[in-house]
Amino acid sequence: MEPQTEAPPGSTPALSAIEQYAAFPFVQDTEYQKGLADIMLGWSFDKEPTTETREEMLRRTRVFYFNKMTGNALTMDEARDYERRSKAPRVLSFAELKELIESGRVDQIPNNKFIPEKLSEEAPSQSIAPARKKPWEIAQESQTEAA
Repeated sequence: MEPQTEAPPGSTPALSAIEQYAAFPFVQDTEYQKGLADIMLGWSFDKEPTTETREEMLRRTRVFYFNKMTGNALTMDEARDYERRSKAPRVLSFAELKELIESGRVDQIPNNKFIPEKLSEEAPSQSIAPARKKPWEIAQESQTEAA
């Protein structure tokens, strides 16, 4: 275990490698995004990779780029453990959301569901709710009850 040293008063403590990784602006980093786009073009699959496989490949690119840019030696296991612990959905800023939509990476938007542009092929369900009465039927019913 590393010895913890207190930061001098008035200064901010240094961030750990995992905290730096968590705060690293991968989405805004144009060099990373360009490299990622080039790498993804080179990925060839017979079929679409599973979400888990895709996440693992993306994690590898993030860890590699992060270590290269910061000089840290973060491991894949450390990054994986951190990402699994912090799986809470992240709220995107408007600028981040706009960037994801404009660049066609809508699969990276949290809670974004794909809705096909066609009608459902399932048979329609049978209505079990009674038909709503018309205003004159309600008036007629109240007149017969009053009489």
